[in-house]
Order: sequence, then structure tokens, then C-alpha cells
Amino acid sequence: MEQNEQTTGATNLQELSAQESLTLLRDKSYVGRVAFVVDGRPFILPVNYLAEGDSVVFSTGTGTQLAALGTGAQVAFEVDNSRPLDHAGWSVVVHGAAREITDPDEVERLRRGPLKSWANWSPQHWVRISIAEITGRRLTRA
Repeated sequence: MEQNEQTTGATNLQELSAQESLTLLRDKSYVGRVAFVVDGRPFILPVNYLAEGDSVVFSTGTGTQLAALGTGAQVAFEVDNSRPLDHAGWSVVVHGAAREITDPDEVERLRRGPLKSWANWSPQHWVRISIAEITGRRLTRA
């Protein structure tokens, strides 16, 4: 058994490499959760996202708590998938700084691209989270 794998009862918990985590982030999920703090209060909100390069991009409307993230706030971003009947799944967590995308050409490119928010049909703010750190874990049956 590898050093980064633990067996507990009927399951194995495996730490994923950065590349494995990045692949799951890019290819296996389209809804993630942004964790951040506003006025000393923690929030976790779901967003539709796009992973491109070394960052995660999402959009939000004016006046939302997420709109405050354009200031370089430190955030965590999480995606996962679970199979409850199999007692299996995976989770990927990104840590990084969130900044509003203000370049008009990039905003236009994103508006025409595949990322579409389920909650906000006319997003006013586009936010990019730089991936400073990425970790992942997978739980499988033993």
C-alpha cells in the first residue's frame, strides 16, 4: 500500500496528486463551492465554473456576496463527486486569491464561451481564482 493511502474498514482513502486533482477539476465537475469570509462571517456558495489554465473562473451578479471577491480575497474552492451506495467518491480543494476580471476582451470571450451560470442569466462580474494550492482525495471500497 502506498504512503498516501489508508485503509479503514471497507474503504481506502487515497491522496491524489496535483495533476490528478487538476484533471478532476477540469473534466469531471461543473458546479463547485466557493468558501470565503465577508465582514468576519464565513460563507460557502455554489457556482457554475470553468477551470482553465491555472485558475477557476465563475460569474456573479451585482450586489451578491460573491461580487465582493474581486478584491483579491483569499478563498477556498471545492468540487466533489460521491457514490453513496458504493461508499466512494472524490473531493478536490483549491486555495488561492480571487480577483475580478476587468479586461473587456477577456470578459467578452468568457461571455461567449461555454460557462453559463444557472442562477444568473446576465452576470455583471467575472471572477478568477488563481490556483495557489490544489489537493484531492479519493475514497474507494477496499
